[in-house]
Amino acid sequence: MRFDSSDIPEEFSFEKEKEIARSFAQRFQWEMMAIGIGQALVWLLTWYLVINSHISILTGFFVATICACLAYLPSHEAQHGNFSRGNKKMKWLDVFIGHFSLITLMYPYPIMQATHMKHHANTNNPDKDVDYGIVSCKNPFEVFLYTAQGPGQAYQSYYDIHKDDQNFADKFSRGVVISWIQRSIQLILVVIFPLETLLLWFLPRKIGTFYTALYFSWYPHQGLGIGRYKDSKFWVNFLPRYLTHSMQLHFVHHLHPNIGHWSEPEAIIALKPFLLARGVPGAEQIPDKINYRSLIKKA
Repeated sequence: MRFDSSDIPEEFSFEKEKEIARSFAQRFQWEMMAIGIGQALVWLLTWYLVINSHISILTGFFVATICACLAYLPSHEAQHGNFSRGNKKMKWLDVFIGHFSLITLMYPYPIMQATHMKHHANTNNPDKDVDYGIVSCKNPFEVFLYTAQGPGQAYQSYYDIHKDDQNFADKFSRGVVISWIQRSIQLILVVIFPLETLLLWFLPRKIGTFYTALYFSWYPHQGLGIGRYKDSKFWVNFLPRYLTHSMQLHFVHHLHPNIGHWSEPEAIIALKPFLLARGVPGAEQIPDKINYRSLIKKA
């Protein structure tokens, strides 16, 4: 049952919601660590196998593209500190996975972290949300065209907006240096291995960026407004959830970013009554149990 925001019963209070959410924000996200490190190692190995003719370049392209589609989410967990869980001695793990998992996409971790925090703070705000250019697209084809351009111009405009935040500016500056290093490495590889660079790095990262933008940014927020319980939604489509990174559950992350990605299916079931009471878009479609096929849109 949905209630007016000014008349939420005590049983659905924010404090109780946080208490339940906290219980799902404890376990170590080893699955995300394995995916982040694993895909990057497989991607590097693919280069060796293709260059030494152990596999064809088309096979390498297919493998590299899968790696690119798996690359962002582990870094995203690191951006929120979901590996270290506030333990300063484990902070290095966030930094390592954050950087290493992104080499496939050729994105600098400090910029990703700085801009993503601003996305959370300003979700769907057309003037301040760094993902709004994607969210404002009308269909997946527009998302493809937007991501094909690269993020340079958009990030520069948002840097100008948020540069007074010293923490943001510092991370952005470090990220620019990393970006130049990445571009220099790619340029060297273009000279030495032009076709391999095209099919193992350039095109896979473009496809991976589109995949990430579509499922991570566009679907969860498209067509929505501003507000804690209004800016993200539950949705279903025709693909099994493991092929979409279970992004149908992404709104739980926006409500409670400290819940690790692998724990979100359990969390959404426990929090469903609260989400219904708060009127989260699409909450009435949440199944009573999350499995491989539960988020597939019925014909």
